[in-house]
Amino acid sequence: MLIFIGLGLYDEMDITLRGLEELKRCDLAFAELYTSHMPGLNLERLERLAGKKIKLLSRRDVEEHAGEVILKLAKQKRVALLVAGDPMVSTTHAALRIEAKNLGIATRVVHNASILSAAPSLSGLHNYKFGRSATVARPEAGFFPETPYDVLKENLSRGLHTLLFLDIKAEEGYMMSAGEALNILLTIEKKRGDGVIGEDTLAIVVSAAGAPNAKVTAGKIKELLKAELGALPHTLVIPGELHFLEEEYLREFAGLD
Repeated sequence: MLIFIGLGLYDEMDITLRGLEELKRCDLAFAELYTSHMPGLNLERLERLAGKKIKLLSRRDVEEHAGEVILKLAKQKRVALLVAGDPMVSTTHAALRIEAKNLGIATRVVHNASILSAAPSLSGLHNYKFGRSATVARPEAGFFPETPYDVLKENLSRGLHTLLFLDIKAEEGYMMSAGEALNILLTIEKKRGDGVIGEDTLAIVVSAAGAPNAKVTAGKIKELLKAELGALPHTLVIPGELHFLEEEYLREFAGLD
């Protein structure tokens, strides 16, 4: 059996009681931390809670060699795969669960908090008013994806909020900041010229969601680019049409003028 266990947002104390119980019952435990980042997580402390060793997997272990590293063992033993956030939010884990099912391996999912729900909650925006989400990727040589701009354009045309994830390269020690992401969007705007986003556009930065020092900052982009936005990881929200209660929440808890 293969059991996907969500670890939540910040540290090992975010694991649910059900998740910890399932982890204790497993014969083997693996963790992958490249699809998201938990700034306070300490695997040694989690091992003490679980009473067993946890092997940290690389991106290649999960995406290219899962058959040998995980699934071969899950045919005979109870195997736990620990992941940040909620397990099935990542397409990587969904694909792995499908592969396991095709091999006749039973699976189970233990859910946990995800940035998909935490960012709207922290920002006080109504979750039913969000459109498609997208990831702002770090530009590289010959690679400058404009998908987040297209998603933002579509959502704003419908008055919807946009949740933007920021690029993480955990194995390289890289996490994109909100300032970098905003500059990328402004660069695309200069190229495209569709009037989707500008320095006076309202934006919201969610910093270190789930952590004791979590912070939410709302303001015009030109203001946010000069502001102290708090600890990484950052998540970016570009709101559409705001309800008066959403505006009030942002004034009270995110510093909106």
